[in-house]
Amino acid sequence: MALPSRAQNARLPYAELYQMQRVQSELSGAYTNLVVVLRMEPASTNAATSNLDVYIDAKSGRIPVKIGQDGDFSVPMSDDLLAEKPWIITNQPRGTMKLNWFVGLAVRPLGASIGYRTLMQVVRDCGNVRERMRQAFPGAPKATVSGLKLTFSPPGQDATVVIHSERGDRKLAADAKGQLSIILEPDLLEENPLVTLSKEPASVELVSQDGGQ
Repeated sequence: MALPSRAQNARLPYAELYQMQRVQSELSGAYTNLVVVLRMEPASTNAATSNLDVYIDAKSGRIPVKIGQDGDFSVPMSDDLLAEKPWIITNQPRGTMKLNWFVGLAVRPLGASIGYRTLMQVVRDCGNVRERMRQAFPGAPKATVSGLKLTFSPPGQDATVVIHSERGDRKLAADAKGQLSIILEPDLLEENPLVTLSKEPASVELVSQDGGQ
């Protein structure tokens, strides 16, 4: 979303960010298998996040807001600031900033075998988290989380995942990039078969059907 402007600089009400961060904090505590972060970034890819200068324009003086390499940030959660209703100011012109959010997986090893329900519950959880964050970000696009993408390293080796269902073993093989996808299936979630991996994946990512956030 674009940030409004004060004196031609992009700004955002502290109270609005306070409420967004409160939701983000609650979700992070409730879903420890996920990472939920807020991001502030220049709308143009030509502008570096490292050049951002952001601060809370409080009556007591400027309170710096540190912006991470990926645009991640947090503001102090203060009842006094909430009552004061200051602005959060950036050094960028109006209309050149965007505020969004990201949901990813907490880094945890899967091991050689894992229950299907344990493996895929994070997909359902992510759907719940995204819907709640969309309520905090009016107008955010809706994305359906459909499964997990596993990437094995080095690519080109025959990494496999086998779902030992009652209907028979289902073998998934990594492609030339070392990647394979496991799509959430409600009947398998109910059955909860054992899933075995030939090796630990280098990364596990969420898959969205529409490629959205």
